[in-house]
Amino acid sequence: MRRIHHVVRFSLIILVVLGLTTLPAFPQTGVGTVSGTVRDSAEAFVSGAKVTITNAETGISKQVVTIQEGLYSFPALPIGPYRLAVEKEGFQTWVGTLTLYVGQNVTVDATLRVGSVKDVVEVKDVATPIETASGVIGDVRESSQIRDLPLNGRDVGLLFGLTAGVESGSGGARVNGMKVGSLDINLDGVTQLDRFGGGIVRVRPGIETVQEFRVETVGSDASFAEPATVILATRSGTNQLHFAAYEYNRDNSVIAPTRLRSDPVNVQVPHVIRNEFGGYVGGPVVIPHVYRGRDKTFWFFDYEGLRENKRGQPFYPFVPTPAMWNGDLSNAVDPSVSCDPAGPNCTPFGYAPITIYNPTTTDPNTFQRQPFPNNQIPGPLNHTASILKSLTALPTNNDNPFIAPNFLSTYPDITRTNTYTIKVDQNFTDKDRLSVRYTNSWLNAALEGGYFANPIDTSSGMGTSAKDYYIHNVAVNYTRTISTTWLNELLVGVNRSAVHYGTSADSTNWPSTLGLPNPFKATGWPTMYTCEAPDCTAFFGWDSDNVHNQNLTSETIDDNATWSHGKHTIQFGFRGRREQNNVRENQQAQGSHEWDPAYTTNWDASSFGPLPDTGSGFAELLLGLPDFLSNQYNRGYFYFRQTQLGLYVNDRLKVTPKLTLNLGLRWDYWTPYKEARNRLVVPYNPETPGTFQVISLGNVNVDQIPGIPPAVLTSWANVGLTWATANSVGYPANLFRSIRHDFGPRLGVAYQMNRKTVIRGAYGIYYVGMPLSLLLQSTRNTPPLNLRFVNNPFNNTNVPGGAGGPYDGTYPFISRPAPGDYLPAATVDINTPQGLSAFGNAATYWDPRAWNDEHQHTWNVTLERELPAQIGLRLSYIGTYGGNLEQQFSIDPREPVYNYSTRTGLKPPGQTSLLRAVPGWGLIGINHTGISHDHSAQVELRRRYGNGMSFQWFYTYVRALTTTDPGGFTAGNTSINGGGGNGLFNQSGGATIPENIELLGEPNLTYNQRRRLVYFNNTTIPPHRITFNGIYELPFGRSKRFGRNVSTPLNFLIGGWQVAAIGTWNSGLWMGVNPAFVQTGNVRISGDKRATLNIVGASGQFRQWFAGNFNPATVTTVSGTLVAPAVRPAGPNCSGQFVGQLAVTLSDGSCFNAPFSGLYNPDPRVNFIGPGSWNDDLSVYKHFRFKERFDIRFAADFFNAFNHPNDMPPSTISGLQNLGLQSNDPRVIQFSLRAEF
Repeated sequence: MRRIHHVVRFSLIILVVLGLTTLPAFPQTGVGTVSGTVRDSAEAFVSGAKVTITNAETGISKQVVTIQEGLYSFPALPIGPYRLAVEKEGFQTWVGTLTLYVGQNVTVDATLRVGSVKDVVEVKDVATPIETASGVIGDVRESSQIRDLPLNGRDVGLLFGLTAGVESGSGGARVNGMKVGSLDINLDGVTQLDRFGGGIVRVRPGIETVQEFRVETVGSDASFAEPATVILATRSGTNQLHFAAYEYNRDNSVIAPTRLRSDPVNVQVPHVIRNEFGGYVGGPVVIPHVYRGRDKTFWFFDYEGLRENKRGQPFYPFVPTPAMWNGDLSNAVDPSVSCDPAGPNCTPFGYAPITIYNPTTTDPNTFQRQPFPNNQIPGPLNHTASILKSLTALPTNNDNPFIAPNFLSTYPDITRTNTYTIKVDQNFTDKDRLSVRYTNSWLNAALEGGYFANPIDTSSGMGTSAKDYYIHNVAVNYTRTISTTWLNELLVGVNRSAVHYGTSADSTNWPSTLGLPNPFKATGWPTMYTCEAPDCTAFFGWDSDNVHNQNLTSETIDDNATWSHGKHTIQFGFRGRREQNNVRENQQAQGSHEWDPAYTTNWDASSFGPLPDTGSGFAELLLGLPDFLSNQYNRGYFYFRQTQLGLYVNDRLKVTPKLTLNLGLRWDYWTPYKEARNRLVVPYNPETPGTFQVISLGNVNVDQIPGIPPAVLTSWANVGLTWATANSVGYPANLFRSIRHDFGPRLGVAYQMNRKTVIRGAYGIYYVGMPLSLLLQSTRNTPPLNLRFVNNPFNNTNVPGGAGGPYDGTYPFISRPAPGDYLPAATVDINTPQGLSAFGNAATYWDPRAWNDEHQHTWNVTLERELPAQIGLRLSYIGTYGGNLEQQFSIDPREPVYNYSTRTGLKPPGQTSLLRAVPGWGLIGINHTGISHDHSAQVELRRRYGNGMSFQWFYTYVRALTTTDPGGFTAGNTSINGGGGNGLFNQSGGATIPENIELLGEPNLTYNQRRRLVYFNNTTIPPHRITFNGIYELPFGRSKRFGRNVSTPLNFLIGGWQVAAIGTWNSGLWMGVNPAFVQTGNVRISGDKRATLNIVGASGQFRQWFAGNFNPATVTTVSGTLVAPAVRPAGPNCSGQFVGQLAVTLSDGSCFNAPFSGLYNPDPRVNFIGPGSWNDDLSVYKHFRFKERFDIRFAADFFNAFNHPNDMPPSTISGLQNLGLQSNDPRVIQFSLRAEF
C-alpha cells in the first residue's frame, strides 16, 4: 500500500506542476488531428474563416480561425465522430462530417462558395481513405472490426497480425523483420510491454475496452521512441447511456475430426469447454438534483471474464515401454545412424543398435566392459526408477520411443481470467480536459500433465505447470488548450505486472521421496532427464515448470506540446520512464539431475572416448547411476533498475497545399542496468591465458555482495577464481558503457499528385532498449553468482594419472562405480568448499569494446490511390536495417578435437577444457554487433466500415535475414551451429559467431567475415503472405436494398444478417538441415517430386520433404519417386563408418577417431522453404433490433471453417513429414449472444 500511495502522490504532484506549463499533443495516447486548407471556388486561399469542430457524442466544440494561407489545425482530438463547420462572411457555410480514428492525422480541405452564411452546404464522409500528409504506414482497427471479426480467443493481440508487415508470435510480434522488442504497445499512452521479454503483457487489455487501435509499422515521427507502435485507445462514456452484455461459448461437441483422430488408434477427442463473458456500461455522470454531467463528465466501466477447461497434448510424446521399465532395452537404437535391416549389426527398425554395457565389469587396465546380454538389465530397479515407474503413464501405441512418438493422450488445462476497467473523463472547460483510467487484470492457469513429463495421473505434480499473472495499469491524461495555437498534453502512467510460474507440486517434498539429494529441504518436483543417443536425439524426461517470479513496474511521465504557426505545426516533448523490475529466476533448489550414456558405454582407445552407439541414460537410471546431480541455492530476487529519458521535436511543414514535409529529431538515453544489491559480475580479460577473474560493480567487492554463502566463495577461490572491482581495473562502474549520443533523425514527405493520388515516403533512425531476459537469463550463472551445488562424477580424479592427467574428466567412462556413486548414497554437499570444477565453468562475458544501444533504420516509398466506393489502394516498398543488436560470439572456445589432433598429431587431453586458453571458463560472449536486414513489398486494398461493409486485403513479399534473433522471453542461447537449421526452440535465424579455431582448418578470417557465416534467413517470417478480412451486412430487410418495406415479422426473419471473415495464406517458413549432420548434395526436392511412403516401426504415412537422413531400406510402400538421402552423419572414421567421427592420422602413424561436434558446419543453412499453411475463420450474425437503439445479436463463429489440415514441418534430420498429424486445430464452432443499447 505504501508503494501505491507513493505513486499516486508522485503523479498528482507532476500533474499540478506540469499541467500549468505551456508545453503541448501526444499521439501515443490515441488522439488525432484534423487539419486542412480553406479555399474559395477560384482556388484562392481564404483567411479569417471561422472553423468549428464538434464531437457528435459529447457535444464538445473547438474553434480556430484560418491563417493567411487558408490553413487550420485541430490537434489532440479524442477519437470519434465529428461535425466540421467553416464560416466566412460572404460565403455559404460549409459543413462536413467525418470519423476520427485513433492516432490519425486527417486532412479535410473545404471549398467555400459565394452566398449567405445562412445557406449551408453539407458533405458527408469528408475524410479521404488514404494518407495525404505524412510518410507513415499505419493501420487502424475500428470498433466494428474489433467487435465483429472472428477471433479464436478474444485477445486484442490476435488482431495485430491483420496488419501488413506484422508477424505475431508467442514471444512477441515482429514488424518488418525487426527483432522482438522493436514494437511498442501503449494503452492510452501507458506501456503494455512486458519489460522482461519485450512482448505484450501476459494478460491483454479487455477487448471490449478497446474502442480502436492503430499500428504504425514504419515512418513514425520523432514523438515515437520505437520504430513500430501499437496505440490502443479505450472507450469513453458519451452523452448517451451505452450498455452491452455478452457470452461466448464453445465445447468439444462442435470440434471437427483431425488427421490424428482419423487414425485407428484409441485417442481421446480433446475436451474443451470455453466461456467468455462480460459487459460494459458508460454514459454521462448524472446525479439527480445535484449534478448534470452532460457535455462535461463521462464514465465507463467494463468487466470481462474467461473460464476455460480443455485438455492439452504433451510437449514430448515419448514414454518408456513396460518392457523397458522391466530392464529390457532390446529396442534401443540410434535414430541418427541408418542401416539395412537385413544386414549385419542392424535392427529390424533400420537403425544402428545401441549396446549397453555393465559398468561393474570394467577392466581396470583396458577399461573394457562386458555388454548386458541382449540389453537386458537385471533387477531389482533402483529406488528412484521404481518411484518414477509408478508415476509415469504407459504408451498408447506400440511404436518404439527411440524412433517415434508412443504416447498420444491429453491432460487437463484450466484457465481463469478476469479484467476490470474504469474510466472517467472530465471537461472542466472547453480548454481543460482530464481523463483517468484504471485497469486490473489477472490470470490463473494450470496444466496438469504433459509439461515435459507424462504422469499416469495428476496427483504427483510431475509434468505440471501453474501460472498466475496480475496486471495493474493506470493512465492519467490532462489536456490543456493554452490558445488557438498552443496545446499541452500531460500523461502520467504506471504499469505493474506480477508473474508467478510454478507447479501443482510446489509444496510436496518429492526429492526426498524419490531418493534424490535435497540439501536445502526444498519442496517441488525436481528436473530429471535421460539421454539415449548421440546429441540426445532420443531422450526421456520427468520434469515440470520451474519456480519463477517477476514483479515488473514501469512508471511513465510524458509531456508534449503542439504549436501551430503559419505553415508550421511544431511538436516537442519529453519522456521519463522508470523501470523497477524484480525477478526471481529459475529456482531449482529441489534439484536438476541427468543420466547420460557414461557408465554403460564402452571405452574406445582409438577415439579416446566412448565407443559410438554404446550406453543408455535410461539404463543408468534403472541402475541408479546419475552422471550429474545438482541443487541450486535460492538466490532470491534480483532487483533491476533502469531509467529512460527522451526529448524530441517535430515540424510538420505545409510547403504547398500539395506538399507536406515532416522533419524531426529525437534523443533517447537509457541508463545502464543496475541491480539494487550489486549482484552483477562479468569475467575480466577472459581470453588472457592464466586469467580466471571476475569484476563486480563500482567499488563493491564480491565478498560484499549479499546472498553468497561463504562456502561458495571459498570453493571458487580454491579452484583459482579471483575477483576485482570495476573501478580498480578501469571498467565502467556499471559494467556497461553509458551511451548518451542516441540521436534519431526523422524525415517524412507526402506529395498529393491530385485529389485521389499521393506519393509519400519516410526515413528514420530509432534506438531500442534491451529486454531484461537477454541480460538476466544469460548472466545469472556467472561465478560466483552461480550457486549451484553439484555432484559431477566427471570431476572425480580417481583415475590413472589423477588430476591433470590424460584421463582426467573420464571417470564414468573408464571406472567401476563405487558404492557412493549410486543413489541414494550419491549426494550433494553444500556445507564444505568442494564440488566445484576448475574447468569449463559457465559464464557470460559482456564485451565492452562493442556495446552501443541497438538501432533500427527504417524507410519506405509508398504510392496511394483513392478508388471508387471509398476504397484505398496502397503500394509500398519497405526496408529496415538493424544494427548493434545483441549478438552471441565464441570467446576462448575449446579447440575442436579434430583441429587439435590434426595440428599437433596428438590425441586430445582427457579434460577437454584444457583445449581452451583459459581452462577455467566455458564462456558465452555477448556484444552489440548483430545485424538484420529486411526488404519487403506490400500491396493493400482497404475500405473502412460504411454502409454495412468493410474489407482489407494485402499481399506481402519479405526477404528477412539476421545474425541474431532470440525472440521474446528467452536468453537467445544458441551455438555456432544454430540458426534455425536444427529445429531447436527459439532459434529463429543467426547463431553464435565462431572463432577461427572452430572452423575446419582454422583459417584466418576477420570478425566480420565470421559474422557473415551466421547471417541467415529469418525462420519466423514467411516470404509470401496473403491476408484478408471483411465484414458485410446482407442487403435484406427494412431500409435495405431488398425487402425495404416488408412487415415486422418478416423483417425479423430476413433482416439483420451479417457475415465476417479472416483468412490467411502463408508460403511456409525458411528452414534447414540439422547442422549436426553433413550434406552430401542438394537436399531440396521440388513440390511435384515429393514421394509419400510408409516406414517400418512408425505409424502413419510420411512425405519426403527434403532428401534427409533416413534409411530407404525401412520404406515399405512408396507413392512417387523416392529421392536418395543427401544427409548423413559426419565421417568416415578410422573404420570407414559415418557415425559423427572423422579419421585423423596421428604423428605415430595411428588412426584416431575425432568427433565432428565442436566444428562449425559449413554446409548450407536455412536454405529451403517448409510447408505452407492457410486458414479461414468465418462468423455469421443475426441481429434483432428494437426501437433503433436496442440490439440483440446471435452469432456462430467457425474457426478453420473448412477444417483444412495444415502439414507438420518435416524432421530437420530425416526430412520426413508425418502426414498423420496436423499443425493446426480442427474446425471449432463457437456460439455467442450479445445484447446492447
